[in-house]
Amino acid sequence: MDTLIYDIWLSLAITPDSSAFKKLLSTFSDSKSIYEAHDGEIRSILGRESSEAQRLCEKDLSRAREIYDFCKSKGVGLLSYFDEAFPENLRNIPTPPVLLYYRGVLPEFDKLFCAAVVGTRSISSYGRKNAFNIAYDLTKAGAVIVAGMALGIDGIAAAAALSAGGKTVAVLGSGIDVCYPPVHKTLARAIVKSGCVFTEYAPGTRPDKQNFPRRNRIISGLCAATLVIEGPEKSGVRITAKYAFEQNREVYALPGNIENPNSKVCTNLLKNGARVLTGADDIIRDFEDKYPGKLNPFALANSTRPKLEDELRKYSVSAVAPEDEIFSSKPIKKVKEKRPEIKNFKAQKPTENKRTELKAESTPVSDAEISPVGFDAATLKIYKKIPMKDSCLIESLVDENFTLRDVMKALLKLEMGRFIKMLPGERVSRNL
Repeated sequence: MDTLIYDIWLSLAITPDSSAFKKLLSTFSDSKSIYEAHDGEIRSILGRESSEAQRLCEKDLSRAREIYDFCKSKGVGLLSYFDEAFPENLRNIPTPPVLLYYRGVLPEFDKLFCAAVVGTRSISSYGRKNAFNIAYDLTKAGAVIVAGMALGIDGIAAAAALSAGGKTVAVLGSGIDVCYPPVHKTLARAIVKSGCVFTEYAPGTRPDKQNFPRRNRIISGLCAATLVIEGPEKSGVRITAKYAFEQNREVYALPGNIENPNSKVCTNLLKNGARVLTGADDIIRDFEDKYPGKLNPFALANSTRPKLEDELRKYSVSAVAPEDEIFSSKPIKKVKEKRPEIKNFKAQKPTENKRTELKAESTPVSDAEISPVGFDAATLKIYKKIPMKDSCLIESLVDENFTLRDVMKALLKLEMGRFIKMLPGERVSRNL
């Protein structure tokens, strides 16, 4: 039997980012020996109440065989922790993955300089420009860019690396057969041609919320440096930076306007030991001696960057900023209820009496009430996707019909009209 089946079985039993795997490694040398161990021995190492111990005591290999057959039939690569090709940087983190599923060609991680580029999904034009320029220049100099393929900064960094003709790696928070977000399918296919997409999650795994923070330890763990472009104070980017610090990696943060909420995470990181990031040369200067022959600073001198917008369009990357043009030229119809008009980037501020009156008349706000104000059909469809009595992630509104740009245009219109509320954690709710 192929030992990879035991690796798959073990990966299904171990919770990602759990300390259980490292505990087992203190006694066992491979997944097969863990499979053959007595239940009592497993429980003595992990504890009798451990959920991992309970799963490890179940010796059914049927699911592992199904996954193995699926990967073989679909051309999905399998890279085990016990394989010599497993990246040494990743092997040495506190909670390494048992197994990686991948498509494409794995770079020689141990011989190349890898840099993680991370940031918020709700970017600014400043963050978009700098993410592209820094990732593009680093790739030209010989670096491998690692990101999460999410909307915003992740997608921009990957597109920049591809534009520079280099390799890039995308780490998913879902199964290898589940492209998330769906709008980045074109980007994923392009990445596979010159680099790779991989994940520790078994095929068929949905992109559940808890997967992404766990995934971030792999992004930072693969890399010698983590570059934080921008993000709000409670952004998930903090988790990646935290992992990088714990893994003794260098963390860089892009300075920004301290009054801009998207600069909060970088400002806090700079106050707590991160290095200042102003361009690719900051990184190259710090690492060219540690990676002799792998980083070429002279490559930047003759490098002319392509137009950012053209490259994002080429790879169908969603990366809209609030500063982008968001309003259509269609005039807003006046109605009896007189909701606040949308002018430029500011909504008219109603008096307290009017605010109370609007609230009373719009509980709940119906789609019929919005339509007379003159919103386009796309805006109304996106509004309908927001739950009536709960909030949702902005990213969840993106699908095959609406890119992040479409969603942000619609949400900004609705927010100016006071029909929705933008919430912390990149969430939105109806303004009931």
